[in-house]
Amino acid sequence: MLYERPPQFPVTEGWGIRVIVAIASLMRSIGALLAMFSTAALADFYLGPLLAPIPLPRGIGPSLLRAIPELIFFLAVTWALLRFGHKATLADLGLSLERRAMGETILFTLLGAAGLSVLVLPLVALGMGSFRAEPRIQDPTIVALCVALLFLASFGEELFLRGYALQTLIQPLHLLGAVIATNGIFAALHLGNPSANEYSVANTFLAGCVLTMIVVVRRSLWAATGAHFGWNLATPLLGVNLSGMPFPISGYAVEWRTDPVWSGGEYGPEGSALCTGLLLILLFLLVWLYYRPKAGQQAEAI
Repeated sequence: MLYERPPQFPVTEGWGIRVIVAIASLMRSIGALLAMFSTAALADFYLGPLLAPIPLPRGIGPSLLRAIPELIFFLAVTWALLRFGHKATLADLGLSLERRAMGETILFTLLGAAGLSVLVLPLVALGMGSFRAEPRIQDPTIVALCVALLFLASFGEELFLRGYALQTLIQPLHLLGAVIATNGIFAALHLGNPSANEYSVANTFLAGCVLTMIVVVRRSLWAATGAHFGWNLATPLLGVNLSGMPFPISGYAVEWRTDPVWSGGEYGPEGSALCTGLLLILLFLLVWLYYRPKAGQQAEAI
C-alpha cells in the first residue's frame, strides 16, 4: 500500500515539525482531489451532451453517466501523481490486477449486498413493509448498462477518496485523522441528495469509515469497491431508494408501514437507525481485526 512506503524525506522529531508536515500533506491531498474533480467536471461538460441521449432512469441517469469521465480522469490523475510524485504504481495503491483481486471483488460484492439485505428483508418479514409492483426498465441492455455504470461509480468514489487522498494522509495524520478528513468529504458529497437527513449524513460518514477499514485490513481498493458496489446494487434490487434516488430495475418497490427512523423512508435504508447500528458493528469488527495482534507479535510477546 502507498502509506506503507518509506516517506519521501526524513521528518525531524518534534510536534512543531509534525504539525507543519501534516498541514502540507493535507494541502497536497486536497490539491489531488481538486485536480481529479476539476478535470472530471471539465470532461463531463464536454462529454455530457454526447452521453445524454442514452435512455437511463431520469432521476439517477445523469449521475450514473458522470461515472465514465470521472473514473477516466480519477485514474489518469492518480497514475500521474503516483508515477511522478512517488515512483509508485496503481498496484501500490491496492489496485493489483492479479487473479486474487477479482475473487476478492466478487466476495466483497456479495458481502456488501448481504449487509444491505439485513436492513430490508427482516423488516418485511416482520410485516413492517411489503413488496408492490412498480414500472421498471424493460430493455435488458439498458439494465446491464445501469449495473455496469453503478460499478464504475462505486469504483470511482473509492479511488477518489480512499485511494491517493487517504493513503497519503495516513502517515502524517495517522489513521484516525485520515479517516475523519476523507470521510467528512464523503458525507458532505451526499448532503444534497433527495430526502437527506441527520441519519443519512451520519450513516454515510460511518459507511466511509467501514470502507476505509476494509482498505487497510485487506490492503486492497478492490475489496472496498466490491463492498460499495454490492451494497449499492442490492438497494434497487430490493426495491428501495438508493441514497434518496429511485432506481427502477427490479419491477417492485417496498411499501413501508413503519416509522422512517427504522426504514429510512424516502432516502432508503441508508437513512435509518438500523443502518447506524449495523455500520457501528461492522466498524468495531474491522477495527478489532486491524489492531488484533499478529501471530509473530504474539510469539515475540511470549
